[in-house]
Amino acid sequence: MDQLPLDHVAVAVRSIAESLPIFELLVGARSSDRERVVDQGVDVVFVGDGDARIELIEPLSPDSGVGRFIDRRGPGLHHIAFRVPDLATTLERLAARGVELIDREPRPGAHGRRVAFVHPRSTAGVLVELVEG
Repeated sequence: MDQLPLDHVAVAVRSIAESLPIFELLVGARSSDRERVVDQGVDVVFVGDGDARIELIEPLSPDSGVGRFIDRRGPGLHHIAFRVPDLATTLERLAARGVELIDREPRPGAHGRRVAFVHPRSTAGVLVELVEG
């Protein structure tokens, strides 16, 4: 596989409104508009642009995946995301090499992009998101 560029680092937060000012100050940039990703049960904003943006993710309910994450571990680093040119092909290649996937098929993500997640058991305990684009 070719080298994949970092797309973003996601931070799980209890409240985007409360967390956003410090991240805008640190990054030196305003955030994107708040977006609801129903499929993942979160609201998101991105701080910065280009490579290596910060994504703040707020759960829509305590029983969503991110809600359970915060309940177990507290707010903090949730996942890192890499940009891939062809998500379906990347998923096939990873599966063929024995990588454990959460998503075998792409699903809708923020900004209308297709995404899929790799299970942390295959990536040294880190949740990895693949973003087509």
